Amino acid sequence: MFKLDTILLIDDDFITNYLHKKIISKSEIDSSIEVANNGKEGIEKLWALNETINDKNSLVLIFLDLNMPVMDGWGFLEVFEEIKSSLNFNTNLFILSSSINPDDEAKAKNNRHVLDYFPKTLTVDRMIKLKANYI
Repeated sequence: MFKLDTILLIDDDFITNYLHKKIISKSEIDSSIEVANNGKEGIEKLWALNETINDKNSLVLIFLDLNMPVMDGWGFLEVFEEIKSSLNFNTNLFILSSSINPDDEAKAKNNRHVLDYFPKTLTVDRMIKLKANYI
């Protein structure tokens, strides 16, 4: 079991991020929440966290959208593949997308870093289940 340190929301939609922060707080999950507006910012946030977290028992929970400007979720996953072994903490990564393309879900579930694929929006029930199973 890991100690949840940070939740990283990677999504370009301000309202979605605001709503997800509220849902996480209602789920009684006590951790800091970081927001990145695209995959590039998500990678930058991971590197910044790498400077402050130096504990292999710490966990960063990542919720990744697929369709974003600058660097989409697929681009993030490509870079994440390259840097994951250099991170000083553990990660649990979930896709959280409004994509209705079944190929996106299949591709995500076949990625070895993605634990699951969920349609937007997070719910308190889903957060409680994630907490029980992954945190």
